[in-house]
Amino acid sequence: MWWERWIPKSYLIKSSVCSVEYIIDENDASVYVAFLQRKKNKLEISDKSRFNTIADAGSLIAKHKASLVITVNGKGVILKKIIFSENDSLELNDLVRQHLPTININEFYIQFYKNTNNTGYLAICRKVLLDEILTHVASLKAELVNVFIGSLVCNSLAVLTAAHNRIYSSTYQLNLVNGEVEEIIPFDGLKEADLAIDGINVSPAYSVSFAAGFSYLTQQANYSSDNKELTKLLGNHLESNKIRYLVSLLVIIIFVISGVNSVVFFQKFEENTRLDVELNLYESKNSQITQLLENYQKKKNLIEQTGIFENKKLSVYADKLAASLPGDIVLRELYFNPENDDVEEDSLVSFQNDELIIKGNCNKSLLLNEWVNVLKSQNFVKSINLESFIYNSEGHLPNFILKLETK
Repeated sequence: MWWERWIPKSYLIKSSVCSVEYIIDENDASVYVAFLQRKKNKLEISDKSRFNTIADAGSLIAKHKASLVITVNGKGVILKKIIFSENDSLELNDLVRQHLPTININEFYIQFYKNTNNTGYLAICRKVLLDEILTHVASLKAELVNVFIGSLVCNSLAVLTAAHNRIYSSTYQLNLVNGEVEEIIPFDGLKEADLAIDGINVSPAYSVSFAAGFSYLTQQANYSSDNKELTKLLGNHLESNKIRYLVSLLVIIIFVISGVNSVVFFQKFEENTRLDVELNLYESKNSQITQLLENYQKKKNLIEQTGIFENKKLSVYADKLAASLPGDIVLRELYFNPENDDVEEDSLVSFQNDELIIKGNCNKSLLLNEWVNVLKSQNFVKSINLESFIYNSEGHLPNFILKLETK
């Protein structure tokens, strides 16, 4: 559509990509995962790791939430080099009939990687094998944007490897001409130095993953194919990015319009809002003051009920009680104006005014009776009663209780 021409190309491709090389072996598989990120026109490998299965790599792929490209290598992948002239047909069906006449084209995924020197490679993989791998990839819920068959995706590095004669992957030695793959030789397993590209060191194990990710970030079309199942992936991804860009643009426009409206609204109703805030503040303060007064009145009444404000000489009474106390009697507890136990649960606390409760220990009832008689002779004592007495007292628990009423 006409509006698509206004979208900058940099918005069609995300700034990061997860590149996976899936190597099929006779007994096992190897999965090399590399995350490439573009920051201020500078490319870097932000993370990389090796796994035995796609499922094992799932947590790492989900962590980065990047677009996914996958390269399939190893057993089951056929790489056929072809040489053609300028007059030869490069239609994929014609190339397959000419160079691989015995295969059933409907059972294979086929990609053609063309070099600039009239050579190229047909990369072929059985659909059953690749579909099984793509099923595992789909379970990761990552956005798959491209699938490469074989190591020919390293052609995407031609602008960076033009001065190199060869590069190494985890399984192959790739001989280059003008940076493009000219010959593929099985790797003998010898340790090779990292490939230094534009300030980035890429180990042989991740060279294919790096190339696939670089192809995506630089928007290269490395192969041609008639398999719509594979070629539509990148197209769908680009269309999705266009829609995301349009939605983001619409959101920004709506946000700007809303922002302008908000500024106008707040300017017009600023005074009214300020008055409402002040009114709410005063109402809140008034409510707090009212609550404090109510709490104060309740606590004041409660304190007055205790008899603290009455003209009672509590300290004098306590001194006289202590002075009259025999040596064999031990006081444990002394309550002035004790709490009234008969108050209902939902009522305020009340107190017995002009009353004292004395609890202590005494092993001789005769001695206790003598002390009671002494207390009766005190001028502040109106009456005194022995509420309870237990002859055998254990530990420090009181064994007698006296209730004394003052004048």
